[in-house]
Amino acid sequence: MRTKRRFTTTLLSLGLAAGLAGGSMAQAAETAPPAAKPAESQPAQSATPAKQEWRIPTGEHWSKATDTERRAYLLGILNMAMVEYQLTGPNPKHRTTVPRLVKALDGMAVPQIVETVDAYYKANPDKQQQPIIEVIWFQMVVPKTGPAKIK
Repeated sequence: MRTKRRFTTTLLSLGLAAGLAGGSMAQAAETAPPAAKPAESQPAQSATPAKQEWRIPTGEHWSKATDTERRAYLLGILNMAMVEYQLTGPNPKHRTTVPRLVKALDGMAVPQIVETVDAYYKANPDKQQQPIIEVIWFQMVVPKTGPAKIK
């Protein structure tokens, strides 16, 4: 039991570290500054421009991201799935996508997943608004595991 707890703690720590490392992936480009005002009424500007968080990362974000950011995003998803899979097992009590995700991506390295997502967005320039997670799901998971079966 102690080994399982240590393993779970290690996985949770790795997931947290990957999530923190990928923090820059979860922020959008800087917003444009407001129109200039007369000098006497202009408030002091902060040293750092404001940033907006992304709601759901899409192909537009993917294409602008660095390779490190892309890998960090995928590691965050994979670590979350691994932690849940370790905690619930292959036949969880509640409905979840994790066992299918784990089964479909088993044996794949992160660079292979990056290449697949890259190839999809390059082959489908009109789909840049499609969320990255949908690309992973419909291009990698569903073809290997089949359509979802509702219980």
